[in-house]
This record gives sequence, C-alpha cells and structure tokens, in this order.
Amino acid sequence: MIQTADLSNNLEFFAQLATDTPSYGADWLESLRREALSEFLRLGFPTTHDEQWRLTNVAPILRTAFVRPGPRSATRQQLAHLIGTVSLRAIDSHELVFVNGEFWPEFSSTKGLSIHVGTISEAIHRNDQTSELIARNLGRQTAAVVDGFAALNVAGFRDGAFIHVPDETIITQPIHLLFLTISGDEPVIVQPRILIVAGHGVQATFVQSYAGAGETANLANAACELCIGANARIEMVKLQRETPQAFHVAHDHVRLRQGANFQSLVINIGGALVRNDLAVILDGPGAEATLNGLTLSTGRQHIDNHTMLDHACDHCPSHELYKCLLGGSSSGVFKGKILVRPGAQKTDAKQTSKSVLLSDEAVMNSQPQLEIYADDVKCTHGSTTGPLDDEQLFYLRSRGIEEAQARALLTYAFARDVLYRTWHHGLRSYLETLIVAELHRLHLDQAT
Repeated sequence: MIQTADLSNNLEFFAQLATDTPSYGADWLESLRREALSEFLRLGFPTTHDEQWRLTNVAPILRTAFVRPGPRSATRQQLAHLIGTVSLRAIDSHELVFVNGEFWPEFSSTKGLSIHVGTISEAIHRNDQTSELIARNLGRQTAAVVDGFAALNVAGFRDGAFIHVPDETIITQPIHLLFLTISGDEPVIVQPRILIVAGHGVQATFVQSYAGAGETANLANAACELCIGANARIEMVKLQRETPQAFHVAHDHVRLRQGANFQSLVINIGGALVRNDLAVILDGPGAEATLNGLTLSTGRQHIDNHTMLDHACDHCPSHELYKCLLGGSSSGVFKGKILVRPGAQKTDAKQTSKSVLLSDEAVMNSQPQLEIYADDVKCTHGSTTGPLDDEQLFYLRSRGIEEAQARALLTYAFARDVLYRTWHHGLRSYLETLIVAELHRLHLDQAT
C-alpha cells in the first residue's frame, strides 16, 4: 500500500533522499552536489502559481512518502521478463540497462562498439581525459528552465550513463539506454542521469527508455545532457512507458555547435503524471533542430510536454511537431517556446501542435509561443485541438469500413506522420509496431 503524508512543504524529506550520494572521489562533483542541494532548498518544488507549471499540479508527488531503492532490489527472473518486453535487441541495438539507478552489466550489451559507453561512476574513476570530459560537461549545460526537480536530480543521482563519441565516428546501430524502476511494497524514487558528448561530424542514434514494474507510485526524476559537436548528425528517441501509477519528470538539455543537425522524438505512453522539459540551444551558425512528439493517453493520465528552441546564432532553422491522442478523462499540456536572440538573423522556425480528443472528458491545453529579438526572421506557430474529422469518418464508412476500424485507421494515420520522420529505419519499424498495439489498447479503453 502506498504511504502518503502531508509533504507539500517538507523539502527536508526530499533533501534527505538526496543525501549520502557518492561523489566517487571527485571534489568537483561533491561541490556540484552541495550547490544543487542548496538550490533545491531555495527553489522548492514548483506549484501551480508558477507560470511554467500552472497546468500541472505535482501535489500527488509531494504527498507520496518515497524510499530509496535497496541494492539489487529486483531478482534476475523479474528483470529478464521485464527487459524482454522493452528491449530493442530485435533491431540489433547496443543496450545499457539500469535498474533503480544501478547499472546491470549482465543484462547489457555493447559488444563491437569502439567508443566509450559506460557509467558516470566508472568514467570518473578513470582519472584520464574521459574523467576530465565529464568534469567539463556534467551539470554544466545552461538550462532554459531551472526548477526544484532539476536541482534534486543533480544532488541525488547515484549513477548514470556516459557516452563519448569521438570526432568523425559513424554508428549505424542505435544505442539504447534502458532505465527500469521496480518497487516492492513502498514507492521508490530514482534519479536517472545521462551525459552524451558527440564530437565533430558524428552520426548516431540514441534511445532513452523508461519503464517499470510494481503497484506503487514510483518516481523517476530524470535528466539528460547532450553536447553535439560541429556538423554532427544526432537522433534522440525517448520512450516513456512507465506503469499506470508512476510519476515521471524529465529535463533534457541539448547544445548544438555550428552546422550540427539534431532530431528528437518523444513518445509518451505510460505514467499517471508525466512532465517532459526539452531545451535545445542552437549555439552555432547553421545548426538545425527538429523536435517531434507523440502522446497516447487514457484513463486519468496527465502528460505535460514543455519545449524550448533557443536560437542563439544566425541561419539556424528549426521544426517542431507535437501530436496528442487523448481518451478517457486524460489531460494533456503542450507549451512550446521559440526564442530568437538578438543577432540570430535568418532564423527559420516552425512550430505545430495537433491534438485529437477521443472522448468528451479528455482535455488538452496547447500554448505555442514566439519570443523574437531579431528582425530578419521567418517564424510561425499553430495549434489545433478537436475530435476526429466527421467527414473523414463518413468517407471511410461509405466505403464499407466499420466505425471502430475507421477510427483506428484515422488515429494510426495521425500518429504515423510523426513516426515516419524517424531517421533509423529499424527503429522506425519497431515504433510503428509498438504504436499500433498501443492504439489498439487505447481504442479498447474508449469502448468500455
């Protein structure tokens, strides 16, 4: 049974959960943790009085009495079954598996990779250029939005994934970072951390997955930093498929150098309360970013996506398309901001949010934003929300297609538009199969 308490103002409770975290003998990390903990105590958790969190109430998280997971809290049999349902080995991916914040090498596979792929703790202990690289980048990326959750992750993460891709390296197989949260009788809090440094001219696809098991309201408070060198071509896919009771909060920060090309796809399927913050800084002339998102929600799920495209240099195009399919009494939020800084001339940015409501009780809040401080730019944004198109339904029904099948076809076409943009062909096929199964579940939920 989930233990609850009136913890809305009890920062000390969460601060205690972040103590006793290892610094692996690195003075810089110990100092970083102290600063983050102090910042967390100063900021506290966001409330609905904060503009960026006005539509997402985190009180259910604050009322839950979490515990830190114990060592090796899951059995090999539990893990083997769960990993079998969420692994990407079928598309020949490299895979790093973390369970409750702990790396499990026996379930991981990086054979054949010539780059550094491992844990943050192992990299710090190397005492060479790798550890210096971590010291220069971990926690150093400028966050577009700083809040208590982000500070708590820095103070309390126990380990994480670190990947360094040297200049001119081309990786043809996806690298899958799988984070599992597994609880017993009490809800656990885990704080996954990812740091990826990609050099000049790198080409690679990364996947970060979050899943879990257990009947309690676990919290995954995740953070990812991605530093992309000049003329690199990087794709990042995020799969959030936590348990129906789980909470998920994530902060992803991406910095692009000159001529770099970055594409992301965020897919939300699970979780009771989900918040994703994605900030991308185009920090070199000619850098390009494409942000895509797909949310499938039902029941009483609440899924909130916040994005920031920060155009800090000139001649930087960006494209953004986020789509939501909402059923039951679920609610969704999309708040996307395009910031064009002074001097970022010739910016070409387009932002689109589209949502389909599959029930009368579903609610969507969409707030695209432009903030422009340059005069030679082309920026547009748009948002649409509504039910499935009656004329399209009528057309399919007039061709002899049953109503349930017609609705399924229209929702699949709506979702596939986002999936089809995925660069890696094998990953694209995997995602299409996954979404077909999830859409089937979504339609069954609406029928009951």
